[in-house]
Amino acid sequence: MSLLSTPCFRYSTAFFRLTPVLLATVALTACGGGSDDDAGDPLNGNVTVSSLRLIGQQVLPRRMDYAGTVVGGLSGVDYDPKTDTYVFISDDRTATDSAGAPRLYTARLSFDAAAFSAVTFTGTVTMKQPDGSVYPKVPDAKVADPESVRIDPVTGHWVWLSEGDRTLTSAPPRVINPFLREITPQGNHVREYTLPAMFQMSAQETGPRGNLVFEGLTFSPSGESAWVLMEGALIQDGAAPTPTTGSASRLTRFDRVSGVANAQYVYPIERVQATPQPVDQFTVNGPTEILALSATRFLVLERSFSVGVVGNQVRLYEIDTAAATNVLTASSLTGATPVTKKLVLDFETLKTPLGGIANLEGMTFGPKLANGKRSLVVVADDNFPAADSATDRNQMIVFEIQP
Repeated sequence: MSLLSTPCFRYSTAFFRLTPVLLATVALTACGGGSDDDAGDPLNGNVTVSSLRLIGQQVLPRRMDYAGTVVGGLSGVDYDPKTDTYVFISDDRTATDSAGAPRLYTARLSFDAAAFSAVTFTGTVTMKQPDGSVYPKVPDAKVADPESVRIDPVTGHWVWLSEGDRTLTSAPPRVINPFLREITPQGNHVREYTLPAMFQMSAQETGPRGNLVFEGLTFSPSGESAWVLMEGALIQDGAAPTPTTGSASRLTRFDRVSGVANAQYVYPIERVQATPQPVDQFTVNGPTEILALSATRFLVLERSFSVGVVGNQVRLYEIDTAAATNVLTASSLTGATPVTKKLVLDFETLKTPLGGIANLEGMTFGPKLANGKRSLVVVADDNFPAADSATDRNQMIVFEIQP
């Protein structure tokens, strides 16, 4: 669907900030943009983050309709300061999620240092395969699992991740490679980055685990590199995290021009933050998004979930690759120095004022605020729930960055 012909829809939620009770009202209004001061605010290449101050949140209605699509599964977001708009990617990959093809949305967010007042959707774009067709859905062998999107700082194209599929219990088994692809803002395929062989999906006990592959994507402030972060460990790198033990994934740097990997580092994953109920049920913990602060420093969202526990346990870390070992050509991670890691925010401290923490998977800088400080936008993948849920919500949160 053409962006120019797609109608605007504004959703606004009024609430008492920093109280556990959220009072919501919906309003339809005309589309609006940001101020001229919001435009042209490129990352300066050395952002410092000492802490975050909560500005507010919006929670979109469950399975909200926009332009004939179901808004949900928002797994990634990026901000374009030239147009004061945001690009969201939806990981809609099954007919149960919705009848629509995998897609992206464009939107405007209305906020200042005091309040986050509205989300205004402005368009939807369907991603195309290299042959020009739309991506199919499960159980097709070419199904994509979109997880993150970034605007290429040089070309203005959109670059997005799919973490592939490794479902050996399906009939037939699905073994689909992850990928990193570039498209135009109209959704047309441009090119594909070249992945190291270690990311080849396999039915054997080697390579990536299913649903624990590419989750985070960011460009370096210089625009020279694209960085891709795995959610979980390769099978040969060790076990997945548990409530008592952590794990390790890989952070890979790609040359933006050639699309070829040129460095890789170990990212240490924390233990699962809550014991499932009952204790033998499903748990997961791993990074869901990465955002560059400088050539070597990044913000990383790390999300933990356990069956039987309401909500998600999410932490925001700052990591640094400067002293880490380059493991791109190493046969084993044994002895490698991982990235350094320090806690910036434990979202559990905001559980009460926000009414719960959803499945936070996307993160981007927003415009500078009137006080000169940067904003940070975090979004959740609601997993297309069939019923209202404190765990699965279309949650968007805005912060002011304290340098």
